[in-house]
Amino acid sequence: MTDSPSGDQLEAERLAPDQRLTERRKSRDEEDYRVWCESSYGMIEIGQEQFHPAHVLETMAPDAARRGRDECLAITRTDLEQVVCEQFPAPIAVPFHSFLQGSRLPLPRLYRLRDTWESLVRLLAALALSEAEAIETSLAPLFLREGINQGWRDCKRGDLLSDKLSVRIGLIEGVLNRARDLGVELQIASLLPIDVLGEIRRLNVVRNSFSHASAKSDMQAKAIIEETYPLLLEVLLDLRDMQNIDLLRIHSIQAGGQADVERLNGHAQSRRFSELTLDADTAALVMSAKAVEGMDRVFAHVGELTLDLSPFLYAADNDTGHRTNVWGFRFKKDNRWHMECVADSITNTSRSKPHEDQLMRFESLLGRSGEGA
Repeated sequence: MTDSPSGDQLEAERLAPDQRLTERRKSRDEEDYRVWCESSYGMIEIGQEQFHPAHVLETMAPDAARRGRDECLAITRTDLEQVVCEQFPAPIAVPFHSFLQGSRLPLPRLYRLRDTWESLVRLLAALALSEAEAIETSLAPLFLREGINQGWRDCKRGDLLSDKLSVRIGLIEGVLNRARDLGVELQIASLLPIDVLGEIRRLNVVRNSFSHASAKSDMQAKAIIEETYPLLLEVLLDLRDMQNIDLLRIHSIQAGGQADVERLNGHAQSRRFSELTLDADTAALVMSAKAVEGMDRVFAHVGELTLDLSPFLYAADNDTGHRTNVWGFRFKKDNRWHMECVADSITNTSRSKPHEDQLMRFESLLGRSGEGA
Protein backbone atom coordinates (compact mmCIF):
# COMPACT_ATOMS: atom_id res chain seq x y z
CA MET A 1 0.00 0.00 0.00
CA THR A 2 0.96 3.65 0.02
CA ASP A 3 2.90 5.28 2.82
CA SER A 4 -0.20 6.98 4.23
CA PRO A 5 -1.94 5.05 7.00
CA SER A 6 -5.66 5.03 7.69
CA GLY A 7 -7.02 8.08 9.43
CA ASP A 8 -7.47 6.66 12.94
CA GLN A 9 -6.80 8.92 15.85
CA LEU A 10 -4.14 7.78 18.30
CA GLU A 11 -5.86 6.42 21.40
CA ALA A 12 -4.59 7.49 24.79
CA GLU A 13 -3.77 4.02 26.11
CA ARG A 14 -3.57 0.49 24.90
CA LEU A 15 -6.24 -2.04 25.61
CA ALA A 16 -5.55 -4.98 27.90
CA PRO A 17 -5.68 -8.48 26.40
CA ASP A 18 -9.04 -10.15 26.95
CA GLN A 19 -8.97 -12.94 29.54
CA ARG A 20 -11.45 -14.99 27.50
CA LEU A 21 -9.12 -14.81 24.53
CA THR A 22 -6.20 -15.93 26.68
CA GLU A 23 -8.19 -19.00 27.73
CA ARG A 24 -9.30 -19.62 24.15
CA ARG A 25 -5.71 -19.55 22.94
CA LYS A 26 -4.55 -21.90 25.68
CA SER A 27 -7.25 -24.36 24.63
CA ARG A 28 -6.36 -23.88 20.96
CA ASP A 29 -2.66 -24.51 21.55
CA GLU A 30 -3.39 -27.54 23.71
CA GLU A 31 -5.59 -29.06 21.02
CA ASP A 32 -2.89 -28.37 18.41
CA TYR A 33 -0.36 -30.08 20.69
CA ARG A 34 -2.56 -33.15 21.14
CA VAL A 35 -3.09 -33.44 17.40
CA TRP A 36 0.66 -33.06 16.82
CA CYS A 37 1.46 -35.74 19.42
CA GLU A 38 -1.00 -38.19 17.92
CA SER A 39 0.26 -37.61 14.36
CA SER A 40 3.89 -37.92 15.51
CA TYR A 41 3.65 -40.93 17.83
CA GLY A 42 0.25 -42.50 17.30
CA MET A 43 -1.99 -43.81 20.06
CA ILE A 44 -0.22 -46.03 22.59
CA GLU A 45 -1.76 -49.46 23.15
CA ILE A 46 -1.12 -51.60 26.24
CA GLY A 47 -3.19 -54.71 26.18
CA GLN A 48 -6.80 -53.70 25.62
CA GLU A 49 -6.17 -50.08 26.67
CA GLN A 50 -5.32 -47.07 24.52
CA PHE A 51 -3.54 -43.99 25.81
CA HIS A 52 -3.06 -40.63 24.15
CA PRO A 53 0.67 -39.82 23.77
CA ALA A 54 0.15 -36.31 25.14
CA HIS A 55 -1.25 -37.79 28.36
CA VAL A 56 1.56 -40.32 28.62
CA LEU A 57 4.24 -37.64 28.17
CA GLU A 58 2.60 -35.32 30.68
CA THR A 59 2.41 -38.11 33.26
CA MET A 60 5.69 -39.93 32.66
CA ALA A 61 8.04 -37.29 31.23
CA PRO A 62 6.96 -33.70 32.04
CA ASP A 63 10.16 -32.17 30.64
CA ALA A 64 9.65 -34.00 27.35
CA ALA A 65 6.05 -32.77 27.30
CA ARG A 66 7.23 -29.18 27.81
CA ARG A 67 9.77 -29.48 25.00
CA GLY A 68 7.13 -31.06 22.80
CA ARG A 69 4.74 -28.17 23.40
CA ASP A 70 7.46 -25.67 22.51
CA GLU A 71 8.26 -27.58 19.32
CA CYS A 72 4.60 -27.82 18.39
CA LEU A 73 4.11 -24.07 18.94
CA ALA A 74 7.03 -23.27 16.64
CA ILE A 75 5.91 -25.72 13.92
CA THR A 76 2.30 -24.48 14.04
CA ARG A 77 3.34 -20.87 13.54
CA THR A 78 5.79 -21.70 10.76
CA ASP A 79 3.11 -23.74 9.00
CA LEU A 80 0.67 -20.85 9.46
CA GLU A 81 2.99 -18.48 7.62
CA GLN A 82 2.85 -20.78 4.60
CA VAL A 83 -0.92 -21.17 4.86
CA VAL A 84 -1.45 -17.40 4.92
CA CYS A 85 0.82 -16.90 1.90
CA GLU A 86 -0.71 -19.68 -0.18
CA GLN A 87 -4.36 -19.93 0.85
CA PHE A 88 -5.60 -16.72 2.46
CA PRO A 89 -7.47 -14.16 0.33
CA ALA A 90 -5.03 -12.27 -1.89
CA PRO A 91 -5.42 -8.83 -0.22
CA ILE A 92 -3.91 -10.41 2.92
CA ALA A 93 -1.62 -13.02 1.35
CA VAL A 94 0.21 -10.63 -0.99
CA PRO A 95 1.53 -8.09 1.55
CA PHE A 96 2.17 -10.82 4.11
CA HIS A 97 4.32 -12.76 1.64
CA SER A 98 6.15 -9.55 0.75
CA PHE A 99 6.80 -8.96 4.45
CA LEU A 100 8.25 -12.45 4.82
CA GLN A 101 10.07 -12.85 1.50
CA GLY A 102 10.50 -9.34 0.07
CA SER A 103 12.91 -6.56 0.93
CA ARG A 104 14.91 -7.19 4.09
CA LEU A 105 15.12 -3.48 4.86
CA PRO A 106 13.19 -2.80 8.09
CA LEU A 107 11.12 0.17 6.90
CA PRO A 108 9.62 -1.48 3.77
CA ARG A 109 8.95 -4.60 5.84
CA LEU A 110 7.14 -2.50 8.44
CA TYR A 111 4.94 -0.97 5.73
CA ARG A 112 4.03 -4.41 4.41
CA LEU A 113 3.23 -5.60 7.92
CA ARG A 114 0.91 -2.62 8.26
CA ASP A 115 -0.60 -3.35 4.84
CA THR A 116 -1.38 -6.90 5.94
CA TRP A 117 -3.13 -5.61 9.01
CA GLU A 118 -5.17 -2.97 7.23
CA SER A 119 -6.21 -5.41 4.48
CA LEU A 120 -7.30 -7.92 7.11
CA VAL A 121 -9.57 -5.41 8.87
CA ARG A 122 -11.05 -4.06 5.63
CA LEU A 123 -11.81 -7.52 4.28
CA LEU A 124 -13.44 -8.64 7.53
CA ALA A 125 -15.60 -5.50 7.53
CA ALA A 126 -16.66 -6.10 3.92
CA LEU A 127 -17.55 -9.71 4.74
CA ALA A 128 -19.52 -8.75 7.86
CA LEU A 129 -21.53 -6.02 6.13
CA SER A 130 -22.15 -8.14 3.03
CA GLU A 131 -23.44 -11.09 5.05
CA ALA A 132 -25.57 -8.83 7.25
CA GLU A 133 -27.18 -7.35 4.15
CA ALA A 134 -27.67 -10.72 2.43
CA ILE A 135 -29.48 -12.67 5.16
CA GLU A 136 -33.26 -12.74 5.43
CA THR A 137 -33.42 -11.49 9.03
CA SER A 138 -32.85 -7.75 9.20
CA LEU A 139 -30.07 -6.68 11.56
CA ALA A 140 -31.15 -3.03 11.47
CA PRO A 141 -30.48 -0.85 13.26
CA LEU A 142 -26.75 -1.37 13.72
CA PHE A 143 -24.82 0.33 16.49
CA LEU A 144 -21.08 0.72 16.77
CA ARG A 145 -18.32 2.07 18.95
CA GLU A 146 -14.81 3.07 17.93
CA GLY A 147 -13.16 1.79 21.11
CA ILE A 148 -14.07 -0.13 24.24
CA ASN A 149 -13.91 3.07 26.27
CA GLN A 150 -16.34 4.85 23.95
CA GLY A 151 -20.11 4.66 24.05
CA TRP A 152 -22.26 2.87 21.49
CA ARG A 153 -23.87 5.08 18.84
CA ASP A 154 -26.07 4.72 15.80
CA CYS A 155 -24.28 3.50 12.70
CA LYS A 156 -24.49 6.26 10.10
CA ARG A 157 -24.06 6.27 6.36
CA GLY A 158 -20.77 8.09 6.71
CA ASP A 159 -19.39 5.16 8.70
CA LEU A 160 -19.71 2.96 5.61
CA LEU A 161 -17.38 5.42 3.85
CA SER A 162 -14.90 5.93 6.67
CA ASP A 163 -11.17 5.42 6.19
CA LYS A 164 -10.69 4.86 9.93
CA LEU A 165 -9.90 1.27 10.84
CA SER A 166 -11.44 1.84 14.26
CA VAL A 167 -14.75 2.49 12.50
CA ARG A 168 -14.32 -0.62 10.32
CA ILE A 169 -13.73 -2.68 13.46
CA GLY A 170 -16.77 -1.01 15.01
CA LEU A 171 -18.89 -2.04 12.03
CA ILE A 172 -17.78 -5.65 12.43
CA GLU A 173 -18.56 -5.55 16.14
CA GLY A 174 -21.94 -3.97 15.44
CA VAL A 175 -22.89 -6.79 13.06
CA LEU A 176 -21.70 -9.53 15.43
CA ASN A 177 -23.45 -8.03 18.46
CA ARG A 178 -26.71 -7.39 16.63
CA ALA A 179 -26.76 -10.93 15.23
CA ARG A 180 -26.07 -12.37 18.69
CA ASP A 181 -28.87 -10.29 20.23
CA LEU A 182 -31.32 -11.53 17.60
CA GLY A 183 -30.14 -15.13 17.75
CA VAL A 184 -28.95 -15.08 14.12
CA GLU A 185 -26.09 -17.38 13.17
CA LEU A 186 -23.56 -15.80 10.81
CA GLN A 187 -20.68 -17.37 8.90
CA ILE A 188 -18.51 -14.41 9.88
CA ALA A 189 -19.12 -15.22 13.56
CA SER A 190 -17.66 -18.72 13.10
CA LEU A 191 -14.57 -17.19 11.48
CA LEU A 192 -14.23 -14.32 13.94
CA PRO A 193 -15.33 -14.94 17.56
CA ILE A 194 -16.16 -11.74 19.39
CA ASP A 195 -13.24 -12.07 21.84
CA VAL A 196 -10.82 -12.31 18.91
CA LEU A 197 -12.30 -9.06 17.62
CA GLY A 198 -11.28 -7.48 20.92
CA GLU A 199 -7.68 -8.48 20.21
CA ILE A 200 -7.98 -7.04 16.71
CA ARG A 201 -8.99 -3.75 18.28
CA ARG A 202 -6.08 -3.94 20.75
CA LEU A 203 -3.60 -4.60 17.95
CA ASN A 204 -5.04 -1.68 16.01
CA VAL A 205 -4.05 0.60 18.89
CA VAL A 206 -0.51 -0.78 18.59
CA ARG A 207 -0.61 -0.05 14.85
CA ASN A 208 -1.81 3.49 15.51
CA SER A 209 1.11 4.13 17.82
CA PHE A 210 3.67 3.70 15.04
CA SER A 211 1.52 4.92 12.13
CA HIS A 212 1.14 8.34 13.75
CA ALA A 213 4.76 8.61 14.83
CA SER A 214 7.29 10.73 12.97
CA ALA A 215 9.64 9.25 10.37
CA LYS A 216 11.32 6.15 11.72
CA SER A 217 14.87 4.92 11.46
CA ASP A 218 15.67 1.36 10.43
CA MET A 219 16.45 0.60 14.07
CA GLN A 220 13.04 1.89 15.18
CA ALA A 221 11.26 -0.01 12.39
CA LYS A 222 13.05 -3.22 13.35
CA ALA A 223 12.05 -2.78 17.00
CA ILE A 224 8.40 -2.20 16.04
CA ILE A 225 8.39 -5.34 13.86
CA GLU A 226 9.82 -7.40 16.72
CA GLU A 227 7.05 -6.08 18.99
CA THR A 228 4.07 -6.30 16.65
CA TYR A 229 4.71 -9.33 14.45
CA PRO A 230 4.13 -11.92 17.20
CA LEU A 231 0.83 -10.17 18.01
CA LEU A 232 -0.27 -10.24 14.36
CA LEU A 233 0.77 -13.88 13.99
CA GLU A 234 -1.41 -14.87 16.94
CA VAL A 235 -4.40 -13.07 15.41
CA LEU A 236 -3.81 -14.83 12.10
CA LEU A 237 -3.70 -18.12 13.99
CA ASP A 238 -7.03 -17.21 15.62
CA LEU A 239 -8.38 -16.54 12.11
CA ARG A 240 -6.78 -19.47 10.28
CA ASP A 241 -10.20 -20.61 9.02
CA MET A 242 -9.97 -17.66 6.62
CA GLN A 243 -8.02 -20.06 4.42
CA ASN A 244 -11.46 -21.49 3.57
CA ILE A 245 -12.71 -18.18 2.14
CA ASP A 246 -12.53 -18.08 -1.64
CA LEU A 247 -12.46 -14.68 -3.31
CA LEU A 248 -13.81 -15.04 -6.82
CA ARG A 249 -13.97 -13.07 -10.04
CA ILE A 250 -16.62 -14.43 -12.41
CA HIS A 251 -15.46 -14.59 -16.03
CA SER A 252 -18.38 -16.42 -17.64
CA ILE A 253 -21.48 -18.43 -16.81
CA GLN A 254 -22.24 -21.53 -18.81
CA ALA A 255 -25.48 -23.40 -19.34
CA GLY A 256 -26.46 -25.60 -16.44
CA GLY A 257 -25.19 -23.23 -13.75
CA GLN A 258 -21.47 -23.75 -14.34
CA ALA A 259 -19.32 -20.65 -13.93
CA ASP A 260 -15.74 -20.05 -15.07
CA VAL A 261 -14.16 -18.30 -12.10
CA GLU A 262 -10.79 -16.87 -11.19
CA ARG A 263 -9.74 -17.49 -7.60
CA LEU A 264 -8.17 -14.49 -5.91
CA ASN A 265 -6.34 -16.33 -3.15
CA GLY A 266 -2.67 -16.64 -2.26
CA HIS A 267 0.31 -14.43 -3.00
CA ALA A 268 1.29 -15.74 -6.45
CA GLN A 269 -0.97 -13.35 -8.43
CA SER A 270 -0.86 -15.75 -11.37
CA ARG A 271 -4.32 -16.33 -12.80
CA ARG A 272 -5.97 -19.54 -11.69
CA PHE A 273 -9.24 -20.54 -13.29
CA SER A 274 -11.64 -23.28 -12.30
CA GLU A 275 -15.26 -24.23 -12.68
CA LEU A 276 -17.79 -23.58 -9.95
CA THR A 277 -21.30 -25.01 -9.82
CA LEU A 278 -23.79 -22.30 -8.90
CA ASP A 279 -27.03 -22.94 -7.07
CA ALA A 280 -30.08 -20.97 -8.14
CA ASP A 281 -29.61 -18.15 -5.62
CA THR A 282 -25.92 -17.72 -6.39
CA ALA A 283 -26.55 -17.80 -10.16
CA ALA A 284 -29.15 -15.06 -9.78
CA LEU A 285 -26.74 -13.00 -7.70
CA VAL A 286 -23.77 -13.18 -10.06
CA MET A 287 -25.84 -12.73 -13.21
CA SER A 288 -27.32 -9.50 -11.88
CA ALA A 289 -23.94 -8.16 -10.71
CA LYS A 290 -22.66 -6.09 -13.60
CA ALA A 291 -19.25 -4.45 -13.82
CA VAL A 292 -18.87 -1.04 -12.19
CA GLU A 293 -16.72 1.59 -13.87
CA GLY A 294 -14.96 -1.12 -15.87
CA MET A 295 -14.22 -3.23 -12.79
CA ASP A 296 -15.70 -6.65 -12.03
CA ARG A 297 -17.32 -7.51 -8.73
CA VAL A 298 -15.41 -9.61 -6.22
CA PHE A 299 -17.45 -12.38 -4.62
CA ALA A 300 -16.62 -14.26 -1.43
CA HIS A 301 -17.55 -17.92 -1.19
CA VAL A 302 -17.87 -18.66 2.55
CA GLY A 303 -19.34 -22.01 3.50
CA GLU A 304 -22.65 -22.23 1.66
CA LEU A 305 -22.79 -18.47 1.11
CA THR A 306 -21.70 -16.41 -1.87
CA LEU A 307 -21.42 -12.70 -1.03
CA ASP A 308 -21.01 -9.68 -3.30
CA LEU A 309 -18.25 -7.54 -1.75
CA SER A 310 -18.77 -4.47 -3.93
CA PRO A 311 -18.39 -1.56 -3.54
CA PHE A 312 -15.59 -2.42 -1.12
CA LEU A 313 -13.64 -4.75 -3.44
CA TYR A 314 -13.33 -4.99 -7.22
CA ALA A 315 -11.15 -6.87 -9.69
CA ALA A 316 -9.78 -5.72 -13.04
CA ASP A 317 -7.06 -6.64 -15.53
CA ASN A 318 -3.79 -4.85 -14.94
CA ASP A 319 -2.07 -2.85 -17.66
CA THR A 320 -0.46 -5.94 -19.19
CA GLY A 321 -3.71 -7.89 -19.31
CA HIS A 322 -1.93 -10.92 -17.82
CA ARG A 323 -2.63 -10.29 -14.15
CA THR A 324 -5.59 -9.23 -12.07
CA ASN A 325 -5.57 -6.24 -9.76
CA VAL A 326 -7.76 -6.43 -6.68
CA TRP A 327 -8.89 -2.92 -5.81
CA GLY A 328 -9.96 -2.12 -2.26
CA PHE A 329 -11.99 0.93 -1.25
CA ARG A 330 -10.15 3.47 0.89
CA PHE A 331 -12.29 6.60 1.03
CA LYS A 332 -14.55 8.98 -0.86
CA LYS A 333 -13.36 12.52 -1.56
CA ASP A 334 -14.52 15.20 -4.01
CA ASN A 335 -17.09 12.80 -5.48
CA ARG A 336 -14.36 10.33 -6.35
CA TRP A 337 -14.07 6.74 -5.13
CA HIS A 338 -10.47 6.23 -3.99
CA MET A 339 -9.12 2.68 -4.20
CA GLU A 340 -5.85 0.91 -3.66
CA CYS A 341 -4.27 -2.23 -5.14
CA VAL A 342 -2.37 -3.84 -2.31
CA ALA A 343 -0.23 -6.01 -4.60
CA ASP A 344 1.39 -3.14 -6.47
CA SER A 345 1.03 -0.30 -3.94
CA ILE A 346 -0.85 1.79 -6.49
CA THR A 347 -4.01 3.87 -6.22
CA ASN A 348 -6.92 4.54 -8.51
CA THR A 349 -10.02 6.72 -8.54
CA SER A 350 -13.32 6.67 -10.36
CA ARG A 351 -16.65 8.44 -10.26
CA SER A 352 -18.31 8.01 -6.90
CA LYS A 353 -21.95 7.67 -7.95
CA PRO A 354 -21.83 4.17 -9.53
CA HIS A 355 -20.19 2.84 -6.36
CA GLU A 356 -22.60 4.67 -4.08
CA ASP A 357 -25.44 3.06 -6.02
CA GLN A 358 -23.98 -0.27 -4.86
CA LEU A 359 -23.59 1.08 -1.33
CA MET A 360 -27.33 1.80 -1.09
CA ARG A 361 -28.14 -1.81 -0.28
CA PHE A 362 -26.21 -1.52 3.00
CA GLU A 363 -28.23 1.50 4.09
CA SER A 364 -31.04 -0.89 5.01
CA LEU A 365 -28.88 -1.87 7.99
CA LEU A 366 -28.79 1.63 9.43
CA GLY A 367 -32.35 2.39 10.45
CA ARG A 368 -33.82 5.86 10.17
CA SER A 369 -31.63 7.36 12.88
CA GLY A 370 -28.48 6.35 11.00
CA GLU A 371 -29.25 7.85 7.63
CA GLY A 372 -27.20 10.99 8.11
CA ALA A 373 -23.49 11.44 7.59
